[in-house]
Amino acid sequence: MRGSRQRDRRDREEQQRQAEIAQRQAVRKVRQTIEHIATTLGETEERQFAQITRVVEVCGVDESMSLLEETLQIEANGGMMTADGERRRSPGGAYMTLLKKRLKESGRKDDLKRII
Repeated sequence: MRGSRQRDRRDREEQQRQAEIAQRQAVRKVRQTIEHIATTLGETEERQFAQITRVVEVCGVDESMSLLEETLQIEANGGMMTADGERRRSPGGAYMTLLKKRLKESGRKDDLKRII
């Protein structure tokens, strides 16, 4: 009986270690994603960095990276114009415009409010 309790305890400890490792990896992936998006878009100010952080936290890594890819495609094709058509949006501005459009179309206005 004693041996089975020890095995159970070792198994629980191993499961806890594995869960902690998975948690650290998830946090590292989110942090790397935020830094990658900010660097790619050329955002260096704290305010924009914080906004990108909220985007990744609310939308997730996959959706955030999907938005980045879409933004880069738009930039490669000449960029996105502002609403009045007078100038091109910055890559960060195009990213946020695509985000707003996507969240509004999918009915996630509460998520949009948390980000902006």
